Amino acid sequence: MKKILFFSLLLTFEQVNAQQWVDTTFKIIKTTVNYGTSVDFAGNNRILDMDICVPQNDNPPSCGRPLILVIHGGAFMSGSKDEYEIQQIMKDFAKRGYVSASINYRIGQFQTSNNVHCNVTQLFNVAWDCSNMADSAEWYRGCFRGIQDAKGALRYLIANKNIYHIDSRNVFLTGQSAGGFIALGAAFLDDVSEKHSSCNTINSVSAPNAIYENACVKQFGWDTTIASMRLSRTDLGSIDGDLNLNTGPYTIKGVGNLFGGMMPGWLTVNSHTIPPAIYLYHQPNDLIVPYNRNRVMAGFSNCFVNLGCASLISTPWIYGSGGIRREIEALKAQGKKVPNYWLDSTTNTADCVAQGFNPSMVGHAIDNYKLRTGHMASYFAALIDTAGTCFSGLSKTQTNQVYLSVQPNPFNNTLQISLHETAAQALQIMDITGRSLAIQTEKIGPMDYQITFPENLPNGLYYLLITRYNGAVISKKLVKTNQ
Repeated sequence: MKKILFFSLLLTFEQVNAQQWVDTTFKIIKTTVNYGTSVDFAGNNRILDMDICVPQNDNPPSCGRPLILVIHGGAFMSGSKDEYEIQQIMKDFAKRGYVSASINYRIGQFQTSNNVHCNVTQLFNVAWDCSNMADSAEWYRGCFRGIQDAKGALRYLIANKNIYHIDSRNVFLTGQSAGGFIALGAAFLDDVSEKHSSCNTINSVSAPNAIYENACVKQFGWDTTIASMRLSRTDLGSIDGDLNLNTGPYTIKGVGNLFGGMMPGWLTVNSHTIPPAIYLYHQPNDLIVPYNRNRVMAGFSNCFVNLGCASLISTPWIYGSGGIRREIEALKAQGKKVPNYWLDSTTNTADCVAQGFNPSMVGHAIDNYKLRTGHMASYFAALIDTAGTCFSGLSKTQTNQVYLSVQPNPFNNTLQISLHETAAQALQIMDITGRSLAIQTEKIGPMDYQITFPENLPNGLYYLLITRYNGAVISKKLVKTNQ
């Protein structure tokens, strides 16, 4: 209660400054682009696209506009960037002055080889049959692919920030249902130790039962037939994916989880300098993503068990918004670094029968779109910082001047940096997500420095940011290798 009161006071205090990011006042223009190609769960190459909305008549800050990525739901099995509410969120944030984008990502999972059928699929037009997976690993893998694609989409936008006038210091994500999982994962799945073992190479699956061919495989466009699916389950790769890697740094300031949730373990290793803040919205009677901690679709399963169905199989344990709050508070009590949050909820307790007869009482939905998205916009607005030095990205005019020397590059454990014009006020190393790394910096000459990296630093792409005393920021791309 104190936390909600604090944010209410904060938002009231910030209203004059935050209004530019809250009111939907600008005209917008929308374009669609492809941001990459990736292999889906069944072995098919998928072209991934996104819609991008940009204000037309705004006066953005000198470093650019804040960026928000909007992610659709669909249980990692269905859904599209073109869904009405997803499009509305994207457009409304562009009208607030953001660059906003909604993405399509890889969907699809392997259903069980058993015949787990219930007539409610036909009677009530619900995807009951399609929710019975080969095993719980399919949920983890489906979510992981979505996270990789979301990170790749963010990097595409950061790589083109000069085109869209994006301030890469002020990045936000939001998503509904499964999109909430992906948004949270893109922000907090930031250490290789948090990659679930199911996302490594695991046993191949048996072909899904024939009952799923028309109802699932063909209906959702996962493949042409079950027989054409590749049944091996190889390592899904890096937690960052492999799309659009050669981009500059960015900082995720906030995440909006709209009746979605989080897989276990994403908050236990927190390597952010300042963890992204989280806006949580959930209804306590959600049948799909439980409000606290339970198996995904637990309420949905219980409802139809009462109609003679067997329980859904292979569903994993997850945390809904209430569960995320409890996790944050528990970690905070242990002295761990945790994100600030705002939990926005309802008192809706309608059971599955009442929800069936009265759609306005459905728990897996936003009860009041304008109110909830307005709350999220106000919460995010207080996080936007337009002061200070812009991220310089990979500007050649800044990285290739003679006054900077970095040796060796690629590097192993140490770097030597020479500035031939003036000394540095600050040295910083960031990974491709904009997270600052803990490094040892030693001054070994008037304008020479040595940086020592942690021994367990993964190979990959990093950025050196040098702040000079005149306020200019120099950036340099670095490559970590064991060679």
